[in-house]
Amino acid sequence: MMEPPPSEHDINILICSGNIGNAEPTFESFSAWIPHDGIITVDDAANAASSTKERDGSLPNETSKKYEFIIVGMQEAAFAEGETRQSIDDTNRIVDGCSTRSSIDGGNGRGGDMEKAKRKSMLVRKVDKVRLALRGLTHTQTHRSPIIRSTKKSTISTTQLSSALTTTQYDTNKFSSLIKRQCPSYTLLASSIRGEMRLWILCLKQLEGEVREVYVAGENTGIGSVFANKGGIIATLTLRSTRLSFLTCHLEAHEGLNHYLNRNRNLVEILGGAKPHPDYYMLDATIYSHHMFVCGDLNYRIRFGENSVNNKNNNKEGGDTGEEHPDNGSHFDQALKLVEQEKWDELNAGDELAMALKKKECLVGFETLPCNFPPTFKVAREKGYVYNEKRTPSYTDRILWKSTEGMEGTVTPFLYEPCPDFITSDHKPIRGGFRVKMNKGPMKQTIPTSPTINDDRQFHLLVSDIKCTDLPIMDNELMGGLADPYVLFVSSPKGLLFDKAWPSTRVIYRNLNPIWDEDIHLTLNHEACGEGANATSALSLAGNMIYMVVMDYDQTSGDDIIGSVALNLKDLCSQLKFTKSHDGKKKNHLRQSVNFKEAQGIQRTTLSRPILRNGQECGMLECTVVSAYLVPGEVKSFLKIAGKVRSAKFRNAKERILASFR
Repeated sequence: MMEPPPSEHDINILICSGNIGNAEPTFESFSAWIPHDGIITVDDAANAASSTKERDGSLPNETSKKYEFIIVGMQEAAFAEGETRQSIDDTNRIVDGCSTRSSIDGGNGRGGDMEKAKRKSMLVRKVDKVRLALRGLTHTQTHRSPIIRSTKKSTISTTQLSSALTTTQYDTNKFSSLIKRQCPSYTLLASSIRGEMRLWILCLKQLEGEVREVYVAGENTGIGSVFANKGGIIATLTLRSTRLSFLTCHLEAHEGLNHYLNRNRNLVEILGGAKPHPDYYMLDATIYSHHMFVCGDLNYRIRFGENSVNNKNNNKEGGDTGEEHPDNGSHFDQALKLVEQEKWDELNAGDELAMALKKKECLVGFETLPCNFPPTFKVAREKGYVYNEKRTPSYTDRILWKSTEGMEGTVTPFLYEPCPDFITSDHKPIRGGFRVKMNKGPMKQTIPTSPTINDDRQFHLLVSDIKCTDLPIMDNELMGGLADPYVLFVSSPKGLLFDKAWPSTRVIYRNLNPIWDEDIHLTLNHEACGEGANATSALSLAGNMIYMVVMDYDQTSGDDIIGSVALNLKDLCSQLKFTKSHDGKKKNHLRQSVNFKEAQGIQRTTLSRPILRNGQECGMLECTVVSAYLVPGEVKSFLKIAGKVRSAKFRNAKERILASFR
């Protein structure tokens, strides 16, 4: 099926991710990574042909077109100034030169001098790395553009974030200078420094006024979950009723199964700790966002054969100690041979991240393109790819994305490539280009359409047949070793449902497979759906979401979050009619009929979705949602008809009662 050409609802986003290697990048290296002024070149479209399926009219190809957003995520992005930095670079070249398959002349009397220089440089490097690390372990700084506006009911004050990023740190000023020089048409929406990690959100200056609510949060996963040598930073923003989240992270290093499992745990910790919005503590960014992008030095390695994560023996307790030295570089020869033969498929077959996504062990629902290029780690600090034989060449630097329920297929990748000319790091940075369809067009082109907010009808949802299966154990053994679940109904925008509290089901005690014998009637405030604040604003469901959050009730402490299911309100109401009668009176769309197919003006949707939390599955949720758009006099008839079209197993009162004890 041929895709439609790009529309004015589409924007282009460039994700740039790189481990800087704690060394100052040259301008030449930086410009090889970040395209000058964000211009989308013809080469970008050509590169897409090797990484994505050819789509007629789907790729930007104007040489003057620019990315609307540039996202820059960096790891190990701390370095010193002057001679100290030069010593670090000298040491890196010596160490990398000795450990890669490059010839070094050791028979001309210079071996002793090189050894002395190596020891001296390594000592200086260690001193500086300690100083930089101590600064980075606790240092956090966040900036948000003062032009960014929050929604009317936002609970966050702009004074909570500094209005400018001022610093005396050499490395921060250096990056600011490089970005300003390379991206003159862009403004800095937000930036965050967390230890040695950095996240920069840039957008075209003419687009800045349309951006709403920018929130930045982070989570450390270093020693004791306190140190920021590992962890992540998440920035969330809203543009044209579309929430976008960007996560840059640095996960646990080294090869081995235990390190692989810890990387998966790191992602759970980051998503659980770095919340995308203060009003939605129960939702992580993978659920709350319409589109989320993850990038960074994820540190997933390439493993082959018996050491593969797919090998059953390796998943047994004690099957792999995860020790660093026996595993690091153990697949070097095999991986290098495949690189030289450009057998990308075989390299990708041993990729831990691809395995983890397939087995749903992390980032459930996320996608990533295959890496049809040489591994980006671990390389010499020079042009091209010269690998360190103490590490297996691996695709540690990655970019992934996920779209929420009902918006699948609205993100089109057209660029995914490394930057081999970046010479100051032992990683090759990567970048990815994405075309994203917004929920609404530019603000100035929005035209109010019927129905409008002055209509006295409301959206009504009747949620029934709710049941969960395979919930995780939430209580300790002394409390029964089970869970006490209930379902919370949360909306975005908040005003759709929230009235002093979120609606919820009753609690079912000590049950991991609960079935609720109740119907939940939700009346949505359609004023929260409007394009603007006036009474004649157009009604729009684009981007509006309902979240069914499964909670665990705790009598002596705060309730725990089990997981969430996202429901797209536009999909739930896609078959409803919004017409009025010609005489100006509200037309009754409901006929008194017990046959759902004959009932007009209501929509029935049966759902079965995985319950997700922090990128992992936590059971399944099933329910039936009947929706309608009604005047007050039609509500009683709606509830009567909706009750008659419920699933058969709940029509009998006896079965409803028995279900609560199962």
